[in-house]
Amino acid sequence: MLDIIVLFVLAAFVIFRLYSVFGTKGENGGVKIVLKPIDENRQEKMKDLKSVVIAKEKDGLVGLIYTPKEIPAKEDFNKEMFLRGANKVFEMVLHAFNEGNLLPVRDLVSKKVFDAFNKVIDARKEEQITSEVDFIGFKKSEVKEIKKLKNSIKVVVEFVSEQVNLLKNAKGEVIEGDENFVQKITDMWTFERPLNAKNNSWILVSTKKAG
Repeated sequence: MLDIIVLFVLAAFVIFRLYSVFGTKGENGGVKIVLKPIDENRQEKMKDLKSVVIAKEKDGLVGLIYTPKEIPAKEDFNKEMFLRGANKVFEMVLHAFNEGNLLPVRDLVSKKVFDAFNKVIDARKEEQITSEVDFIGFKKSEVKEIKKLKNSIKVVVEFVSEQVNLLKNAKGEVIEGDENFVQKITDMWTFERPLNAKNNSWILVSTKKAG
C-alpha cells in the first residue's frame, strides 16, 4: 500500500513538472501527458514505467503519461509540422491546377478531388480559356477541426491567402479578374490519412471556398 502511495506522489510530481509543456516532448525520456476521460470500471495496473494513471482531476479527467510510441494518433498530432506540409501542398496543387496539369500532385489528392479539378481544366481547354495566378502568400493557415473516425483521421484547414487571379480567352484578353487587384481568398481544405499508417502521408479529400 505504501509503495502505491509513493508511486502516485512521484507521478503527480512528474505531471506538475511537465504540465507547462503539455503536448510536447519532456526532458526525461521524451514522455508526453495526455488527458483522458475517467473510466470508473477500468483499473490501470502499473506493469512498467511506460504508462501511469496519476489521479482524478476536478474536471473529471485523469492524467496519463505515455512514451512517444504509445501515444494515440490523434493526441500525437503536431499542428505546426502538419501546417508546414499543408501550406506546401496548397501551393503545389494551386499551381498544378492553374497550369492545367495535375499529374505532379496526383498522389497528394483523392480521386474525387483529382476528377473534379480535371473537369474544370477540361472545360477551360474546350473554351480555350487560360488561367493565370500570382500567389502572393498566406495571411493565415489554421487547423479548424480534427476528426477521429473509425479508420482514419480528418483535419480541416482554413487557408487565407492573397492572390491575383486572371482568366484569359484565346486572344489573350482578360475576361475575368483584374491584374491590379489582390484578392484575399479563404479556402477550407480537408486532409485525411488512415489510422496506424506506416507513414505520415496525408491526402487532400475535399476543397471549398469560404466567405
